[in-house]
Amino acid sequence: MDSEEPIVFTRRSSGLIRTVGAFSALSLVLCHTIGGGINKLMVYASYTSPGANVPLAFLFTGIIAIITAAVYMMLSTAMPRTGGDYIYITRGISPIMGFLASWGFWFTEVLSFGIIAFYDIPIWGLTFQIAGSAMQNEALLRIGSIISAPHWGLWLGFAMVVVFSLVALRGMTTYTKIINWMLILPAIGSVLMIIFMARGPSLVAVNWDAVYGSGMYQKVVELSNQFTDVWRPTGFSLVATLLAGVGGIWAYIGVTAAAYVGGEVKNPRRTMAIGLLGGASIIVLYYVFLSFMTYRAFGNFIPMYCNVYKHPEAWQALTAIYPHAPAPYLPTFAAAMAPGLFAVQFLVAISAALWLMNDIPVFFVICSRQVFAWSFDRFFPAKFAEVNPKYHTPHYAILLTLVGGLVGVLISYVAEKGVVGSWVAAMDTTMLYQFAVTLGCLAAVAIPYIRPDIYERGRKLEIRGVPVMSILGMIGFGFNFWYLFIAGSWLSISRDLLVQSGWMFLGVVIFLAYYASNTRKGIDVRSIYQQVPPA
Repeated sequence: MDSEEPIVFTRRSSGLIRTVGAFSALSLVLCHTIGGGINKLMVYASYTSPGANVPLAFLFTGIIAIITAAVYMMLSTAMPRTGGDYIYITRGISPIMGFLASWGFWFTEVLSFGIIAFYDIPIWGLTFQIAGSAMQNEALLRIGSIISAPHWGLWLGFAMVVVFSLVALRGMTTYTKIINWMLILPAIGSVLMIIFMARGPSLVAVNWDAVYGSGMYQKVVELSNQFTDVWRPTGFSLVATLLAGVGGIWAYIGVTAAAYVGGEVKNPRRTMAIGLLGGASIIVLYYVFLSFMTYRAFGNFIPMYCNVYKHPEAWQALTAIYPHAPAPYLPTFAAAMAPGLFAVQFLVAISAALWLMNDIPVFFVICSRQVFAWSFDRFFPAKFAEVNPKYHTPHYAILLTLVGGLVGVLISYVAEKGVVGSWVAAMDTTMLYQFAVTLGCLAAVAIPYIRPDIYERGRKLEIRGVPVMSILGMIGFGFNFWYLFIAGSWLSISRDLLVQSGWMFLGVVIFLAYYASNTRKGIDVRSIYQQVPPA
């Protein structure tokens, strides 16, 4: 025993167990990704970027998403460990760059799921409003209006975050079963949405009035034409389409989700192919087809409705006549295509709320596993690497994630009250996500050449002697690097960039502090990052 090598990591094994199968990995990707991006940002894209071809924007960013997912599939097969791109970048490029990429993405994730918890509540309110309009039921309409108020978003958002944290503490076996079931019902609603969107543009005005009130369609058009400071009808613009792609990029965040539980995945080679590449392909097909069908049916009425909604004077004029006019979410438009079919309208409406809600448990998994990975490498407090012996989950990392989620809910409430920005706060972190996946793709370029020992463990596919991992990594790096700057163009210099720069500066301080501390303790930091962490 005296000759046994010293422990480089926090301990000799992670304590995590491999319980995640192929369907669960697929569920992690689908549940994380499908949510606010398609149900709100896809609708708003034509309003915020006049002249944009939204389906084309989602197709272009979808291709980037598939390439990125393929890169992460190959990386996670070579290094099937918990932590995702933190592991890939620290072992393939640079420890400090890997930590900073993960640190920034954690900020994106932990705030976003709090934001999503807050904004999911008014979408539940929208569900009741659509059901109430369809059935002419005043009680349902009132319930929908009441729970759409910001204070309900605060308290019910808090409750949602706490409930999912308690479930997360019970372990991945229980957690993935819940996530799997949470995938099925909204998927049914999404299928119905596609079917009824196929009914075509000729029925839109009549159906809209049948569901939401006689004459409402024309009133929206008239009011929108009175307010042309932000949006007015315009021809196709490639620049606007690329800018609309920022919402598309945000909508595809999550196609790499399964990679972050690499140390808990059974048969990584098969499971990651199904979860990452299969999941990304399904999402891209769904997004592009649904956005095409939606804009084919409604056309410019979508940005017109958003235009009225975003102008208080216009919205006040509309709601004076139609007091329960719903907010411009995708289910609002989909339900209008099924007048008189109450069950269909309800399923379509509830699917959006469920798609958004089932983001939250996956966000918990990703955030807690990133914290665990830092700690296991001795670059975060050791407490967060501890694993519950019964449930095999990093309990303290989950509790830290809980705190971050509650902060996200609170920030959203303050934003909605007008102290700071509004829903766009969810998009403000897109740049940090882009930073992480850009470096993740760069790691894929480098690893076959500078870490052949790692490359040999994965899918060793080559074209004329050039690793496919490197080829896909170069393509993914180029596109993601490009959108890194496009995403940055959306940000406020005095608020968003300042906050994110401060956060990343804090990450540098933490990394250097732990580097110095580990060195003083006699720990060979270089040896940590020369090794793939134990399973």
